[in-house]
Amino acid sequence: MSTYYRPLNDIPYDNLFDGRLEKHDVRGEVRSNTTTERRYLLGRDGVLIAFRERDGNGSSFSRPSFGPMPWTVFDAIAVEFEAELVSEHDHRYWGFNTADEWDAFNDKLAKEDEDNFYNNVLHYVLGESNDLLPGTIGMIRANIAKALVEGNPSLTEPVNRDALLQGIEKVYLEKHAVSVRLTDHDLAAAEMLMVRTENLPKG
Repeated sequence: MSTYYRPLNDIPYDNLFDGRLEKHDVRGEVRSNTTTERRYLLGRDGVLIAFRERDGNGSSFSRPSFGPMPWTVFDAIAVEFEAELVSEHDHRYWGFNTADEWDAFNDKLAKEDEDNFYNNVLHYVLGESNDLLPGTIGMIRANIAKALVEGNPSLTEPVNRDALLQGIEKVYLEKHAVSVRLTDHDLAAAEMLMVRTENLPKG
């Protein structure tokens, strides 16, 4: 999957492609899917995709999936625009001042999602109208719940909410979840994608 990045200060989109980054060995590159809202910045060690935001008054970025980290492009942007780029894994990317604020927001969303799922599962088990869609993971879990409730009807009682949800998760992980185990070779390859050019052996 691609990772997205955002500067903490706005960088005008057009300024990325007006030639000022060339002194840092970074230039624009045209590809088949280049548009006015999506363009490519090419450095010595990789490519960064730039996206136009807010009518061109800002930019965001993404690294192509499985491509090497374009450190020269990141560094050029940071130096030229005096900008700090943060990834979507940083609380500041989402506009939060602290990691605790971001964690609290995510916990709130997770609780809302769980409440919504639980209510839909109860409606499904009781044969009532619900928002679950056929063929989805939610429906698979709902069918697990239905089987559990058939064996123990008391699981529909509010006091047994956690027991029902935990039972669904246990059966789902045992029978439906797919686990991926990375080999040492896979981990080494992933590590190479992150290494900076100046740390590579010179040949």
